[in-house]
Amino acid sequence: MDDGPLTTFEEINVVLASALHRRDRFDPVPRLRALMAEGPMTELGTEEPPGGRTAWLATGYDEVRQVLGSDKFSSRLLWGGTASGIVWPGFLTNYDPPEHTRIRRTVAPAYTARRMERFRPQVERIVEDTLDAVEAIGGPLDFVPHFGWPVATTATCDFLGIPRDDQVELSRTLLASRTQRSGKRRVAAGNKFMTYMNQIAARARRNPGDDMFGVVVREHGEEISDAELAGVAAFVMGAGGDQVARYLVAGAWLIAENPGQFALLRERPDSVPDWLDEVTRYLTTDEKVTPRIALEDVRIGDRLVKAGDTVTCSLLAANRRNFPGPGDRFDLTRERPAHVAFGHGIHHCLGRPLAELVFRVTLPALARRFPALRPAEPDREIRLGPPPFDVKALLLDW
Repeated sequence: MDDGPLTTFEEINVVLASALHRRDRFDPVPRLRALMAEGPMTELGTEEPPGGRTAWLATGYDEVRQVLGSDKFSSRLLWGGTASGIVWPGFLTNYDPPEHTRIRRTVAPAYTARRMERFRPQVERIVEDTLDAVEAIGGPLDFVPHFGWPVATTATCDFLGIPRDDQVELSRTLLASRTQRSGKRRVAAGNKFMTYMNQIAARARRNPGDDMFGVVVREHGEEISDAELAGVAAFVMGAGGDQVARYLVAGAWLIAENPGQFALLRERPDSVPDWLDEVTRYLTTDEKVTPRIALEDVRIGDRLVKAGDTVTCSLLAANRRNFPGPGDRFDLTRERPAHVAFGHGIHHCLGRPLAELVFRVTLPALARRFPALRPAEPDREIRLGPPPFDVKALLLDW
């Protein structure tokens, strides 16, 4: 694929891969659709000599699963991956075994089915309080700051054990580390965010509670360093605050655009047992994963990926592989739709149980409380930012 001036390996892997994963409303943009039609593995480009490494894009469902499930690829970052340009300890997606195995093992007990069920009433209170506030303000209302962000950040902070008095400021700091236009301000916000996480991790060492920090400290405290503990918490907070919020906003938009389908969820929930998998497949709010680096020559499908090459796995393309045919249309009654929206393999999303709990509670509650939810300005295009799926504003009425 020829993109002219994109010649460095970072430009090909980051700039071009991100451009391909912008959205046409809920759908892949034409450039990605064209690559999907060409085949399940595509060359994005090759860096200039003397490097000569090739960057690949995997769009096929089987090919994506093969790459993400293989121990022949590394997930270590090639470039700085945080606001401060530093790979922080504890950010699990950037680790390979055995470090990844050790750290993930220490955190996994916090996400058991029993703990999620015990946390459900808390999530239900958060959702009802948020919807009460939405109703009190009245429509039309922007659902980004008034719905997605407060549900996601409050639930994640409560899960981590962040005191309620600290949550608003911490959420603002997290948002600033992602959205400030000034690089210096993003770095400052990122450093402030991590400073707080280090402080609360140290507090949990002294007095572990019944939250995620407490579970990790009590059950595996000797296996994880203070820096790793703070990094894992920052990683969970970032995913829970940012990624879950984006999903909830996109879900609200989907409800407003498909009132008939979501009436089933409200009136006959037993008739749509797999509704969450279908919503998740269709939205795929995290469109791709960071490039995986081949540790040796490996054949993916009918292509030979050489040692040092990178593969960007397009979760969006894999999940929307039948686009634009009938097999891809959003259908809440679809039975057990297969998807990789939470990744695959050892880096399969650690926080999936918590995220799915929030989704399962929030979207049906929204559909129930606001059965007439609709776009406030149906003729105005909803503005989207760069990936991951970023609805800048969502003005809805009811």
